[in-house]
Amino acid sequence: MKFFLGKTTGFLKYAVGLCLFLCSSGFSDETPFQVGERLTYHFYWGPFMVGRGTFEVESTDREGVYRFVIDGRSNDFISKLYPVEAHLESDFDWTKQCSIRTLQNRSERAKSTWEESWYYPEKSIASTQSYVSGETKWFEIPQTGVLDKFSMIYFMRGLEWSRRDFASAILGNDKGNYEVKVKKLKEETVELPNFAPIPTFKVEPNTEYLGGFVRKGKMVVWVSDDEHKIPVRVVSQLPVGTVSARLVKVENVKDWRYNLPD
Repeated sequence: MKFFLGKTTGFLKYAVGLCLFLCSSGFSDETPFQVGERLTYHFYWGPFMVGRGTFEVESTDREGVYRFVIDGRSNDFISKLYPVEAHLESDFDWTKQCSIRTLQNRSERAKSTWEESWYYPEKSIASTQSYVSGETKWFEIPQTGVLDKFSMIYFMRGLEWSRRDFASAILGNDKGNYEVKVKKLKEETVELPNFAPIPTFKVEPNTEYLGGFVRKGKMVVWVSDDEHKIPVRVVSQLPVGTVSARLVKVENVKDWRYNLPD
């Protein structure tokens, strides 16, 4: 049990990373999502359901800029032993295809992270401010801009995958700038308890950018093969076991064809 708890303490941070498997050129001007979209996932460590998370799309007061909001928490059983909770935000400029702000507010028992990052690609710099320590870090980014690890999932959904089998993008943060590569694998139909069978295509990203024991694993993501390109399942084989995510609910997605009738 001690081993299990020790390895699940960072599951929310990893659960977010589970969906970071993206992209580059071939970007569509039309968004594959709409404001109000809400996706709910359950996260598993082996056969054990350890938490849930929601991914939502919100508007901002800036034209062409969307806010992606991710909320996650450990389930009731895990929370009694080691509570984990996270609120994450990413402001993404869809026109310029780059991140302009992120917010992370995470707590894991006695440990907490509360920080905000701002990106200034026109000046080739970005900053991260910790509201816990008061420290501010400045770091360099390319003038073309970078993606943060929260917006990457939505950026990937904007790519035209039917015409490619490989893509890459630059992930930037105060740890450095990293090239994230992903290759497209085969098409496959996925069956999930809450949906009709979903046609998908599989992609496999490199995981070095995730850090820790995760970078030594292998990740595969199943993406709906339609105009929405929604990640429906994620499985990572790690040295410490299998971590996975499964889509359980889709809300406010126009023409989503796979919900089962009530």
